[in-house]
Amino acid sequence: MRLNEHIVLALAAVSTAAAWDTTQMAEKLRKELCAEQVLFCTNVCGGEGLTREAFCNTNTLGSKCACSNGAEAAIRRYQWPVFQRVCEAQRAECRLGCDHSNVANGDKSACFNSCDARMACGTEHAPELKMMVQNFDDPTSGSPKPIVKVTTSAPKAPADEPAKEQKSTKGTKGDAKKKNSPLPTGSSSGASSSAAGAVSVAALAVIAGSLF
Repeated sequence: MRLNEHIVLALAAVSTAAAWDTTQMAEKLRKELCAEQVLFCTNVCGGEGLTREAFCNTNTLGSKCACSNGAEAAIRRYQWPVFQRVCEAQRAECRLGCDHSNVANGDKSACFNSCDARMACGTEHAPELKMMVQNFDDPTSGSPKPIVKVTTSAPKAPADEPAKEQKSTKGTKGDAKKKNSPLPTGSSSGASSSAAGAVSVAALAVIAGSLF
């Protein structure tokens, strides 16, 4: 298997894991994990009396641990229970992507190794997951993706349409004047034609008289 194929497999696997969010974990498990996280914080601080702030959001798993003696500073980011569980869940999702993708059986081990290397959850090489937050509702690496609502608006009429309407209104007034006229529209043109005809006959008579 060529190196570029390994890279493709690794990227595909990691992108699958990155799509994971906390809604894929059962609510009961999230509640149990949050209880574990708060208890862990209390123990780190040395008891409830030394625990200044400890919370865990069961929706995002965002957590905070603050001790009055500053003991929380000694805990590595990958040692917090919420971090470990989210990392493990993303690694499992990554490996599942290797299993379900169009990867030959002989190449699946390379894909699995890529997942394990990128998701080395209990070590210094663990991925940069944001699970410890300052505020209860702050987003985390496992926060559910927001739903984007698409709204459509009615198309606006072109700017020149009012002008067209005014023109058509003027035309309507002119037509109304013609309709209110006592004479038919073609009367004036008919009278002119009759007069011209009479003049032509008289002229012909004069010319005929001069010839005879």
